[in-house]
Amino acid sequence: MEEKFLSTENELRDQIAILLGGRVAEEVIFGDVSSGASNDLERASEIARNMVTRLGMSEKLGPLTWGVHRELQFLGQSSEERNYSEETARLIDTEVRKLVEEGRQRAMEIITRQRAILDDLAHALEQKEVLDGEEVEAIIRRTKKIEESNK
Repeated sequence: MEEKFLSTENELRDQIAILLGGRVAEEVIFGDVSSGASNDLERASEIARNMVTRLGMSEKLGPLTWGVHRELQFLGQSSEERNYSEETARLIDTEVRKLVEEGRQRAMEIITRQRAILDDLAHALEQKEVLDGEEVEAIIRRTKKIEESNK
């Protein structure tokens, strides 16, 4: 897959939903969540925060950047200097939360709608620990064909 340097707002929203898919699947299947999705949750939150503070992708905050981001390359770290009010900080937090929650809802809708495929994939993974792309696609096609024939 080719490296990509630009992403649209819709692609970033898709990424958030994808990252939350594992956690949502745990909610749907087990009725509980584990710590297994912590890195995905962190990454989804970071994408949402960047959309709001760096990429101007918030209707309420507009096409502006918020905060001064500094890369400390010699230390391999970065820092964020806040140059906005408490009110703006609350609005940023609200917008970030909204983006992540929208991604969670989208993941929930997809997983609920495609539950049969999720179950078939889980069963296949119980039989064989690793599936390649072709095997996943074959399971999806087979499950969809069975669903269509049952209608």
